This record gives sequence, C-alpha cells and structure tokens, in this order.
Amino acid sequence: MTPQSPAAPHDHGPAHHHAVHISAQLIAPASTTRSVLAWPAWLRVLAVLPVVLALWLAVWWANAGVVAW
Repeated sequence: MTPQSPAAPHDHGPAHHHAVHISAQLIAPASTTRSVLAWPAWLRVLAVLPVVLALWLAVWWANAGVVAW
C-alpha cells in the first residue's frame, strides 16, 4: 500500500465524508443566485426606495385628518 498525501483524491465510499469537503459545501453552496448584499450600493438604494416612499405616504395619509391641538 502506498501512502497518499492528504490532498490526494481518494474514496472511502458514499457514506464517508471529510470535514473539509462538507464545510466547503456549506460555505459555498452550488447556487447561481446572487445575494442582495452583493449588489452595488446604488442598486440597493433603488431597490429599497419604493418601500420607503410607500411607508412615508402611508404615514402622511394616516395623519392627514389629524388636527394639531
């Protein structure tokens, strides 16, 4: 039997998983979608701006009939 280096590919069967391979899958899952946090700042602002404007409009509309005493 020849010794293998730790980085050499080898197979222990389908039930055996190395922690290095498992953590690599958890860190970088095979997903093609990009996170919103990866967007540029100006694009994140454009994405949030309609929600903020709608909330301000809702507050203004709710306070439209209120009379200051």
